[in-house]
Amino acid sequence: MTVVSPLIRNANEAGWLKSGDHPADIRRTMLENSSKVSTSTVHWFNKARLRAYCGTILLASLIYGLRCAWHSWTLYGQPNGMDFTTFWAASRLWLDGTPLEAYSFPALVHAARHISPNLPAPGPFFYPPNFLLLLRPFALLPAPVAYVIFAVSTAAVFVVLLRKVLPMRGALLPILAFPGIWLTMTQGQNSCITAALALGALLLLNRRPILAGICIGMLSIKPHLAILFPLVLACAGMWTAFIAAGVTALLLTGISIAVFGLAVIPVFLHGVSLANSAIAIGALPWWQTASLFATLRVIHVPIAPAYVAQACQAIVAAGAVLWVWRQSDDLAVRATALVAGTCMISPYLFNYDATWLGVPIALLAAKALRDGWLPWEREILGVAWLYPGLGDLCGLFLNAGIGPVVFASLLFVAVRRARMEKQRGRDSSADSSGDGAGVRLPDAARPSGKIEPSAA
Repeated sequence: MTVVSPLIRNANEAGWLKSGDHPADIRRTMLENSSKVSTSTVHWFNKARLRAYCGTILLASLIYGLRCAWHSWTLYGQPNGMDFTTFWAASRLWLDGTPLEAYSFPALVHAARHISPNLPAPGPFFYPPNFLLLLRPFALLPAPVAYVIFAVSTAAVFVVLLRKVLPMRGALLPILAFPGIWLTMTQGQNSCITAALALGALLLLNRRPILAGICIGMLSIKPHLAILFPLVLACAGMWTAFIAAGVTALLLTGISIAVFGLAVIPVFLHGVSLANSAIAIGALPWWQTASLFATLRVIHVPIAPAYVAQACQAIVAAGAVLWVWRQSDDLAVRATALVAGTCMISPYLFNYDATWLGVPIALLAAKALRDGWLPWEREILGVAWLYPGLGDLCGLFLNAGIGPVVFASLLFVAVRRARMEKQRGRDSSADSSGDGAGVRLPDAARPSGKIEPSAA
C-alpha cells in the first residue's frame, strides 16, 4: 500500500501539483506553499483561545487601570498619567511666560505643585520644542481633565487606524485589549500619537505620499523613533514622501524656534545630554526600558561595551531593514521590518514605546489571514502583542529585559517573508521562461505586489 503524505494529498486536491511532476518540483512547490497547505490542520492558537485570552487581559487591564486611577486620585488628585504631569507642567510654564523653564527640573517640580502639593516629582522634560508646541492647549485645562482628554483621544485615533487595517468584527477585541494602549494611557505617554503617525504614514505611502511625508515629519516630536524613515524612503525611491517629511520637520522646527527663540536649541541639546547620562547610570529606571543598552546595564555591563553592543545591533538592524525594503513591495513585510528595526536603534527606548508593535502586528495579521501563516508567526506576534505589558514585569521581578529578543524575532519574520517573496519571484520568472513548466502555483501563492491601504 502506498502511503501518501496528508500535505501532498491536500496540495494535490488544491490543484497545485500535476501528474508526472518531478520529485524535485513537488518538493519545491510544497516548500513554497507550506503555509497554504498547513491550513488544513488546526493551530492551537485558534479563535476561541484568542477571544478568551484577549477578553481576560482586557478585563484585567480595566480593573487594574481603574484601581490605579482611584488610588492616584485619592492620594494626589490626579487619576494616573504621572508622565502626563510632566507634559502639563511644561505647558503650564509656557502659559506663565517661561517656556524654556520646561527644560529645568526644579521649575517643572514647582509647576506640578499646581496639581497637588502631594504629587510626586514629575519626570524631566527631554522632548524637542516641536512637541512643546502641541502641549499649549492642555495648560488651559485642569490637569486631571487634560490628562483624560489626552489619553482617550490619542488612544482612540490609534484604535481607529488599527481598525482600518483589521476591520473584521473579531479583531476589535484584540485591538482594545492590546497592552501597549493601556500602558500608554495609564502612564499618560504620547506613544499612541507616534504609533498613529507611523501607521498613517505607512498606509498613505502608495496613494498619498505627501500626506505620508507630513505624518513622518510630525514624528520630529520624538525624533529617535523616526531615524529609519528617511533611509527606507530613499532606499525605496519614494522621494515625494521623503521631501514632504523633510519640509514638515523643518517647518515645525522653524516654528518652534520662532516661538521660543534661538535659545531653545542649546537648552534642548543640554536636555538630550542629560537624558543620555540618566539612561547610562540608571537615573531613569532600567526596568522600564526596552533597549539592548539598558538590558546590558541591568546585568552590570560597563557603559562603553554596552554602547558598542547597542551600536552593532543598530547597524545590523538598519542593514536588515534596508534589505527588506529593497526586496519586498509588501506593506506588511516592510512595516514589520521598519518598526522592529526602529526599536533596535536607539538606547533610549521605553516599554511604552513598544505600542508601535501594534502596527506590524495588525498589518502582518491581516496579510497572514489573507495569504496564510508561516511557522511560528502566530507565536511571535502573540509575544510581541503581550510585550508592552510584560516588559515592565520582567524588568522589575526578573531583572531581565526581553525587548531586544522580541524586536529581533519580528525582524526575523520580516526578513523570512521578504526572502520567500524574492525566491517566488525568481521561480515565477523561471516558470514564465519555460524552466518550470511542470509546476503550477496558485495565484494566492505568487507575490502580491503592493498592498493598498483599503485592502489591508
